[in-house]
Amino acid sequence: MVSPEQLADLKDLIRRKLLKRSIAKTIGKDLEINYSYVRTPKRIMHRVKYVTKATFRDIEWDEPLANALYGFHNGCFAGTWDDPPKWKLTGTDKKFNALLPLAEGNHPVSGKPIVWNKRPIPFVLVLMEEPVDIGGGYYLLPPIRPPPVGRRQTTNLIDLPDSDYRKHPNVVRRLIDKARERVSFINDCDSYS
Repeated sequence: MVSPEQLADLKDLIRRKLLKRSIAKTIGKDLEINYSYVRTPKRIMHRVKYVTKATFRDIEWDEPLANALYGFHNGCFAGTWDDPPKWKLTGTDKKFNALLPLAEGNHPVSGKPIVWNKRPIPFVLVLMEEPVDIGGGYYLLPPIRPPPVGRRQTTNLIDLPDSDYRKHPNVVRRLIDKARERVSFINDCDSYS
């Protein structure tokens, strides 16, 4: 939410940037800037569609342009571009060098093809990894550390000797523990007599 003072300052700044005072006096109109705040996704989508829609209040102002803009929404696009590209990354700018392999679908460091995962990762988890911003909304994550060298291998229970305590099922272990307690109790009684 924006405070009323900040909102008034922003409106004045936008008016000055979009419509010079001399032009506003000449045509006798000033810009109307409406501000409101919504939270629900349905209302947000409605506002986006409304704001990006080209509207005319007076069609006679420019009828051909009004007819051309009928139904046009500025926030979307449709169709394909069959002409040659208007610009492309050349690799001369170091800022965009990491984006060149990404445009071809390759990893910027290793050069291997990228297999994209469709599941989005919360950005908070990405920030926890201390990523490097490589531009264009892409981040380079640090390499995953290798597993520890001296990993403990789990033992195969069949390979253990019969006397090993871990080889027995839990029920047998409990019975062995009870038998050891009984033997210990009997040995203690014998030592006092």
